[in-house]
Amino acid sequence: MLHSTHNPLDAQALAGRLLELWEQTGDAALLRLARGLPPHGAARFASEQERADWTSTCLMDSYKNTGEPAVFALLFELNRGAFLHAIHCSLRRVPHQIDEHDVLQEVFLNIYRYPHRFVADRADAFRGWGHRIARNTLLKFLKGRSRLARFQSMDEDVLQPEDVRTRRPDRAASEAESAGVVNGAYVLYLSLYLLHFERLSAKERLALTMVEVDGVSYRDAAAALGIRLENLKMVIFRGRRKIFRGMERSLGELGGAALPAALPGELRHLSAAACGDRATATPTRAGFVRVPGHARGRDPRAVHD
Repeated sequence: MLHSTHNPLDAQALAGRLLELWEQTGDAALLRLARGLPPHGAARFASEQERADWTSTCLMDSYKNTGEPAVFALLFELNRGAFLHAIHCSLRRVPHQIDEHDVLQEVFLNIYRYPHRFVADRADAFRGWGHRIARNTLLKFLKGRSRLARFQSMDEDVLQPEDVRTRRPDRAASEAESAGVVNGAYVLYLSLYLLHFERLSAKERLALTMVEVDGVSYRDAAAALGIRLENLKMVIFRGRRKIFRGMERSLGELGGAALPAALPGELRHLSAAACGDRATATPTRAGFVRVPGHARGRDPRAVHD
């Protein structure tokens, strides 16, 4: 599918580019190719196709090991025409409304994303690997347009249906990245909560711990603290308000560049909920933490403002 001996660069220009890449990466295989030699052992290439194959394979292997953008740029330049021609020929065999340049872009995007999957074990390694990527990319484009059955008839011995039971690699990577951002924001949120929780008065900390951590009812907590029920509600209200206002100030001082942009707004929403009645504050219960050193057996009447 990707077989082509056409080279968009003449031999001298290609040798110059390979020499520049060798100076940037230190890849000895690129130096041998620049001198017109095979990358391993042999004194000369058996054919021009072998030369082209080894050039693309060694460039892909170099990009895999170094991540050098200039290496990938030359790899794209050398193979773009052959890939586009193969995609055009395949799409011509089925009814479609797909831009072949979109498919080409997706093919090279997949090559860019997954260089670690490439194995440079023979001259035509990149050609074979690219063949499979282009086939799978075309399959996904046509499947998305309800043409899977027509496309499978093109080459049933090569094409394999996509396994819909597993997540696509790009989706799995995106979800893992999002989870990392959420986890980091949550740890920061809890750290700021604990910081401002420790700044409350002893009575406020104990009242919040009893109600929000230990699950003691408002009436029993008021009795344990030796204060009226209305006074306990005011202590809880003021404690929550101090914590969330303090957290909002701290987040503002840290600056939006280090945090998800939506976090301060969400914090204001949580602050308003936490300063309301007990039912409104239910979503914030998971945010409360046990105060270090607080024991259930301690006499709460000994705590004063």
